[in-house]
Amino acid sequence: MFLQNISKFISNYRYEQATVESITTVKAAFLDFFGVTYRGSVEDASNIAFNTVEEIFSGNLNLNLKASVVGRKTKTSILGAAFLNGVAAHVLELDDGHRGAQIHLGAVIFPTALAIAESHDLSGKDFLEGVIVGYEVGILLGKLVNPEHRNKGFHTTGTIGTFIAGAVASKLLKLDEKQILNALGLCGTQAAGLLESDHGGSMGKALHAGKASYNGLLSALLARNGFTGSETIFEGDEGFLKTMVYDNTDFDQDNFSFENALKEVGKVRVRDIYFKKYPFCRHLHSSIDTALKLKASIGDEYDHIENVAVKTYEIAAEHDNFNPKNLEELKQSLPYAVAISLVVGEVSVDKINQLIEYGLLDNYSSVDVVNSIKNIANRMIVISDDKLNQLYPNKRPSNVIIKLDKQFRNGLFQNLTLLPKGDFENPLQLRELIDKFKGLNPLYDIKNLTVIDRLEDYSMAFVVEKLNGQIL
Repeated sequence: MFLQNISKFISNYRYEQATVESITTVKAAFLDFFGVTYRGSVEDASNIAFNTVEEIFSGNLNLNLKASVVGRKTKTSILGAAFLNGVAAHVLELDDGHRGAQIHLGAVIFPTALAIAESHDLSGKDFLEGVIVGYEVGILLGKLVNPEHRNKGFHTTGTIGTFIAGAVASKLLKLDEKQILNALGLCGTQAAGLLESDHGGSMGKALHAGKASYNGLLSALLARNGFTGSETIFEGDEGFLKTMVYDNTDFDQDNFSFENALKEVGKVRVRDIYFKKYPFCRHLHSSIDTALKLKASIGDEYDHIENVAVKTYEIAAEHDNFNPKNLEELKQSLPYAVAISLVVGEVSVDKINQLIEYGLLDNYSSVDVVNSIKNIANRMIVISDDKLNQLYPNKRPSNVIIKLDKQFRNGLFQNLTLLPKGDFENPLQLRELIDKFKGLNPLYDIKNLTVIDRLEDYSMAFVVEKLNGQIL
């Protein structure tokens, strides 16, 4: 059975098997996660989630096992902490992911791992071991089910993310193979997340990460105590693959090569994850990068832009919301992402918040910059280009073309980006990740981050207190 092999890998994997490259990448991902989550903890969705968890569990905060809520210097139940940190990690649209697996990983892995590692006072080595297992299982399963799973309308971060959290929790709780198999079986029946939440302009997208962490951890805790889950939840007649990936008429278990998929187990690909520079959906990042290159050419002469054409791959082109009504819709809007890049030349959380304050999402604004953004967005066309679509998913290409009026050069400017900044082939350097951290959290004492360099030497209870500023 497929999950039996995954369970065996989870049980047998050891920190000593990790390459230096994998450990270095995971530490960078942890730093990135903490910075994004620390800032994300003050967003509206995070505040609502925190108040709700406090309301539900307020009578149970004296449990023996407690874990920290990042950015709040508050502890709650381990389930509550995993959920809250998952929401905060994903709410800004700045968390890491994997191109081929089409999934955000760190927003599920780290909340789950931190909740257990801190509450059980595990070592940094134990923590890294569980985290690497999470990336390995997540990338494997994500690549196995996509693009079909995503094309059916499922958000992989919520669905496969639940299996990921279950894998991480099982490893850190030191479950045996049978218990892990039960945990993964329970994960499969709780796996949820619909893309309509993403594209419908709701907070549901961040909920997916929080619930994946919560449900995966819950599954492992239940399995540890003897609760059973289906061993065939993934490949069974009414399991994950047949109901949430393939139509019954398309799925033939004899032709679906689990054997080939399982050959990839243990070949850690953590280095292949991407880091995000802009608080927009990853499918928009190539267009943003391209628009920023063009901005360098035209400077502040954006009012001379007559029209803009964005040629990109199909999934990116589907993000063609020309009238976003709220922040969640804005993060999925390719026209506004490109227009902001061309006008402002800065695509950061603070700049987006400032533009919203100036009326970016309102019917009327008296601010010239905001009106210029809206005007350019309204004069934009978004095209799904067949040639560029053929390059996806190995590339995420975008070609942006701007037409200038007669008063300013009267010509066409265009540029093409094949892979956005932050992918393995076009990486963000460590200093850039630290700059991103400082940009999100300007008041944070950056010296606290040095504890991540020697994570293996500390207990995770100490690490969390240090990162949360509770130890000087």
